[in-house]
Amino acid sequence: MWWIILITLSLVLIHYLMTKNFDYWRNRSVPGPHPWPLVGNIGPSFIGRRSTGEIIKEIYRKYEGFPFVGIFRATTPVLLVRDPDFVKKIIVRDFKHFQDNDVEVDKDVDPVYAGTPFILKGGSEWKTARSQLSACFTPGKVQSMFPIMQKSSERMVRYIGNEISISPQMESWDLCGRYTLNNVATCAFDIEGKCFDEPHPSFKQFADEFLGYDHFWSTIKNSILLLIPSSTNFFKIKIIQDQIAQKILDYITTAWKHRKENGVVMNDFIDYLYTLKSGPIPFTDLDATSRASVFLEDGYDTSSRTMSFFLFELANNTIVQETLRQEIMESYRENNNSFTYESILKMSYLEACLNESMRKNSINGQLRRVCTEKYTYTPTNPEFAKISITVEPGTSIIVPVGAMQSDPNYFESPDEFKPERFFDMDKIPKYSFMPFGEGPRLCIGKSFGKMQIKVGIVHLLKNYRVTVNQKMQFPLKYNPWYGLLDVIGGMQIDLHKIE
Repeated sequence: MWWIILITLSLVLIHYLMTKNFDYWRNRSVPGPHPWPLVGNIGPSFIGRRSTGEIIKEIYRKYEGFPFVGIFRATTPVLLVRDPDFVKKIIVRDFKHFQDNDVEVDKDVDPVYAGTPFILKGGSEWKTARSQLSACFTPGKVQSMFPIMQKSSERMVRYIGNEISISPQMESWDLCGRYTLNNVATCAFDIEGKCFDEPHPSFKQFADEFLGYDHFWSTIKNSILLLIPSSTNFFKIKIIQDQIAQKILDYITTAWKHRKENGVVMNDFIDYLYTLKSGPIPFTDLDATSRASVFLEDGYDTSSRTMSFFLFELANNTIVQETLRQEIMESYRENNNSFTYESILKMSYLEACLNESMRKNSINGQLRRVCTEKYTYTPTNPEFAKISITVEPGTSIIVPVGAMQSDPNYFESPDEFKPERFFDMDKIPKYSFMPFGEGPRLCIGKSFGKMQIKVGIVHLLKNYRVTVNQKMQFPLKYNPWYGLLDVIGGMQIDLHKIE
């Protein structure tokens, strides 16, 4: 009999531990869905049935009219913010109350990843790291990298020509990934990526290993970071392995040595990192590795996914594609049959199309913050229920960018691809469109990312028409295990040479 009592008590204790926080939002009169033991409101993500972005979007839509919703990420209370005015206060106006990203990385376990501006907590170290990286992506610096983007685009055009001589079918992300990585190889590491010269270039293999593609354990680690960020410290999870960090540093130091021995001055990312080593603020090899890892991750992965969805949208909307091609060719002729940095910046329809693609396909899906100072909010917009909340320090916050960008209250017919909605940015509701975030934690590489995508798309559309491959199945199904928007099976397109 005693063992029955012991088992019963054990089950009661386990249930209590798994649900002890589940009164958190109810006690604060915050509306929200009922959580399930252990998994909270994101159970389908744990078993790989749905992505967190899809779950968050469903909850967001269910609580129409509420400024915020209380949910649970496993057993952790998380505040899902729906009111754009509250969003503005969190990420801009009252930033000091929410200055940290909701990601935990142990600096002793993973010093490279922990030293990136995305992970660093708000303070002098974060401000220094951010200012150092920001200086690499000024308009002047991006313009100086424009010829590299042009060269990579020309190689991409030739690569496509060779590939479609066998079959017109290509996978959008693979193509765009080769292009963006080729840029990063030269811009960040001063090497030839050879992404269009070899089927499996060594630098691409290294970059894919860095991101953890096709590695089961890396997928598990990234999922834990996404679903239960606080547990990364407990499990001592290391995102950037020592051999990867060493490889990044080897690329950098090799470039430094070559330039120093040969008197080469490029005034680029590599040169800038070298000047920081002799600056007034201590700058170590670890710092250099950390900064370069940011360039690699955002310049390759985030940009290529943004570009691949953009290309797929153009393939799926042929009238938009033809209109954009007309703008491209007019600009080309007006600039003596060439493209310049300035001419690409002036292409207004290109800008609108890119914005519409980023609105419809939110690569990150959500901004995650954590409250650092106690904060009380009461909505003033009459469209939202007048309920107040006091957010305690340590509370996790989600700004559901993807859900807001598909909200019909802000974007009419949100499932349709309509670039014209971005002809006048003043008509876009404030803080409803944030593909790069906003405020002090705005994406550092925004200008670089947008320019390399535009350059690649311009060269591609000048030479090829793009259509959706007949084998593509709709609706698209998204990978629940990856932190960025990722289509299962890829996005298959056909490319046709324009004679």
